[in-house]
Amino acid sequence: MTAGEIVVKPHEGTIALRNGFDKVWKALGKKGEANLRTDKKGTPFIAKAGIAQKGPHRGRRVILFFRNGTERARSYECCWGHYVNCNRTRIGMYCKTLDAYIWKEVAT
Repeated sequence: MTAGEIVVKPHEGTIALRNGFDKVWKALGKKGEANLRTDKKGTPFIAKAGIAQKGPHRGRRVILFFRNGTERARSYECCWGHYVNCNRTRIGMYCKTLDAYIWKEVAT
């Protein structure tokens, strides 16, 4: 580690979400995917429900976040509600936007 380097820990920070992981994952499974934009910067992304194919979470449900056709982040159930996922990737902006979208979709 170099001087001034910030170390991000898995599951660092929390974000207030209205929906649980199960509800969001099932809703995405029914829709196929959601085309969204982050609320602050308006960055477009796609969210999809899937099943992890390898690694320590193999066989577990996952929500995948894509930008420009490339996977940028993922949230497993244990990561939902945290700003940072297991892999130390920031996911809060994606989860917050997806959560609001599902809340609105289910309510209407």
